[in-house]
Amino acid sequence: MKKSSKRNGRFLLFLIGGAMPIMLILGLIFRFSIVLLTVLLLVMGLILAAMWLWYQANQQASGDEWWQDDEASGWRGY
Repeated sequence: MKKSSKRNGRFLLFLIGGAMPIMLILGLIFRFSIVLLTVLLLVMGLILAAMWLWYQANQQASGDEWWQDDEASGWRGY
């Protein structure tokens, strides 16, 4: 199960990263507004950057980290 979540993360990164040049090419072919293309590409770039940071930060996570708490009270028993 751990590998499948890593694969999903990589797939989403490739999906967003691949959509950016496709959107640029289609926007230029269909003559969309340059302002609209710029805004969309900037938004997609920010989403891609945030997803990449999240993916990199969680690569070594196993789910057994000390800061994970099963109870909402915050009591860890020590």
